[in-house]
Amino acid sequence: MRPLWLCRRCGQPWPCGAAKLALLAEYRDSPVSLFLYLASCLHDAIDDLHQLHPDNTGSTADVFDRFLGWPTQHRSRRPPMADPQTPEEA
Repeated sequence: MRPLWLCRRCGQPWPCGAAKLALLAEYRDSPVSLFLYLASCLHDAIDDLHQLHPDNTGSTADVFDRFLGWPTQHRSRRPPMADPQTPEEA
């Protein structure tokens, strides 16, 4: 729901948990496109939220983390891929 940037289903700040899972599935083969989409949303959200709360200047970093912080955290939690040339240690 714009301009508040809340999820239409659950009312939580978007992207909520369900939206994140859906976005990960949709952009599974194109993580760069996911970041570009979220960056576009971030830009729109900052404009919308600033118009709603022009005196609240401290929230830009929080909004940045909300839109672009979680995909980075998700990718860093993936287990490293095994090198097929290196035998596994016991």
